[in-house]
Amino acid sequence: MTVERTIEGWQLRLRSQGFGRYVSGAFLAFWLCGWAVGETIVLWLLIKGAWALLTGTPPDPGREPLEVGPAVMVGVFLLVWLALWTFGGIAAGMELMRLLWGEDRITVAGGGLTVAWVRGPFRTVRHFERDAILRISLIGHADRLSLETARQRVELSGLGSRTERIEGAAGLRAELGIADAPSDAARGLPKEWEEIITPEGERALVPKLATRRIQARVASIATMLLAAVTFVVARESIRRLDLAIGAFILLAFTVGLTAGTLWLARGRWEWRIGSGRLTLRKRYGGTVKDVFEARHLMLDTNTDSDGDPWYELFALADAESLPSPRALQWRPTQPRNSRSVARMMTDASGVRALGAWLSRETGLTLEDRTTLQARQVELAEVRAMLESSGRFGRWVSKLMAPLGEKERRAK
Repeated sequence: MTVERTIEGWQLRLRSQGFGRYVSGAFLAFWLCGWAVGETIVLWLLIKGAWALLTGTPPDPGREPLEVGPAVMVGVFLLVWLALWTFGGIAAGMELMRLLWGEDRITVAGGGLTVAWVRGPFRTVRHFERDAILRISLIGHADRLSLETARQRVELSGLGSRTERIEGAAGLRAELGIADAPSDAARGLPKEWEEIITPEGERALVPKLATRRIQARVASIATMLLAAVTFVVARESIRRLDLAIGAFILLAFTVGLTAGTLWLARGRWEWRIGSGRLTLRKRYGGTVKDVFEARHLMLDTNTDSDGDPWYELFALADAESLPSPRALQWRPTQPRNSRSVARMMTDASGVRALGAWLSRETGLTLEDRTTLQARQVELAEVRAMLESSGRFGRWVSKLMAPLGEKERRAK
């Protein structure tokens, strides 16, 4: 880590470090060699097949010309595979450069913060005005240095050691003059959500409509492409019965994708905001149906099989639906008489801000089970239940004793 004052302003630099990055880098370099071979082979097959279809000539000497139906099906599969393969290769290449030549430069000057993510020869820069920055903190189980505004959270750096990121966060807060983080109740809606006025003249909360429109356009393009392939294969199946099964499968996928596209374009779920209640509605075209009414909100957390924390906001029909301590369950379960409003991995700030906003606008009580105090109370309840269950339970309770202290230190 390097902290210095330059002509540009106060600057914090965090770099990749540790011997383990060379081991991971060697594996990624080896994988990328195989990736390049696969990319080249599939590209050549697609080019050769397209040329054979357009000219009507055999793809190789001594072979018959390609039949349109099977060739199109194989071509579509290879195109999808190539898109995913290309995306994976780009991600692996960027990770390799992050491991070996990664550097994050965070500069504070002129009443704002500028961060430059340098990955080898590639450089990405973003600027944030001081007035828009609410907090600088470490988030997630990896304690990544992050910046938070009223509408979004941006990861500034995951490089350097945890100690360096802690010191860097303290230095940034001092330079920016950021005191204690504002309460979640004072924040606006997360950027993934927006408040609208429905055709009935009522307030409602929905996922970002602009994002949904983009999803609908992408789904429409995919539907038209799949419909074209289905038409070609179905036409060929008239002459070749062996293509009939493939045509029916493609038709089923086309119908399903068409239904999904229509839902994205004409339908949505929305939460109607009322006084003392929150109503989940299903809207499709001009039809509206109320499907659930909530009188209580709860923010809970659980851990997946990879050890990543997930935070979820639930709307419950009544306070009696609140579950007992979740730590005694083998796997996370949704509270009875409830609906999930939002779910996010690693960082609770966005879901917590959404819950605080809904609680303020509707007057519903929000129970936050993700705070340190709530987790300590829950752990104490679990230990008490174990101690009262017998000798084995008391032994397990003693093993759990260090967990509370570890969690307090982590916070």
